Amino acid sequence: MPAVRLSPPRPEPPVAERIDLSLPGLPRAMEGRTILHLSDLHVRRYRPWFRRLVAMCGRVKPDFVCMTGDYMTLPRDEPAAMAVLRDLAAALRPRLGAYASFGNHDSEAFKRMAATIPGVVWLEHRAAVLADFGVTFLGTSTPCDLVQTLVDARDLERRAGVEGRSYRILLGHEPSILITCAELGVEWALLGHTHGGQVRFGLPVAFHNSSGIPLRHSSGILRCRDSVGTISRGLGESYFDVRLFCPPQLPLYVLCRGPLPGSFTRRMQCVRWW
Repeated sequence: MPAVRLSPPRPEPPVAERIDLSLPGLPRAMEGRTILHLSDLHVRRYRPWFRRLVAMCGRVKPDFVCMTGDYMTLPRDEPAAMAVLRDLAAALRPRLGAYASFGNHDSEAFKRMAATIPGVVWLEHRAAVLADFGVTFLGTSTPCDLVQTLVDARDLERRAGVEGRSYRILLGHEPSILITCAELGVEWALLGHTHGGQVRFGLPVAFHNSSGIPLRHSSGILRCRDSVGTISRGLGESYFDVRLFCPPQLPLYVLCRGPLPGSFTRRMQCVRWW
């Protein structure tokens, strides 16, 4: 399907949006740490907007950077998406590491190319254990295989001597995986894919989110049982170059140890909308 190009005024790249996130069981070494979340760039060509985004990201200085997929949109977008990602990786310079997963728009050719970007750990159905911080980053791709990813994580945690004691953070893409996280005991999932609906008309509900989750859950903090998911509105647009009352978002999570937002429920609930 060819991309439809509309030309309304494009909003400026977002300033990093501080979001204080309370998480029980968070390791002491992670308290006060910051995680910058980039998702859904959907690069088709290297526009001046992306150059301004790179410059803005270079001023943030987070502890961690987490990226959750859809860096490109269509076949043949790979070179432009790679150029933007290389510049972002060079500009961001997180203090403690950059981790990334892939989305449904990212081609196999792009995945092979992305592996050459210095300073980014790509987690496609893989895990990375940071024993000194008591945390394990997991990554899934599309289609998701969280069970196999957890098998890999347990093996790495066993070898690092932190089996059963490492706090697990998933870099996913499609929000419906939060239900699986709740079943399998993954504490926190960073998610994207929905673009927050992309078109909202000022209402606290999306009209479409390309996902199996309810439209009222299209962005924000979600909870299912004892697992929490944070869905970014993302940075780009797929197919239609337009956002209405749904600006791009660059969350900067500031972590603290405390009770989960919302209340326990076996069904997915939206605790905070953004």
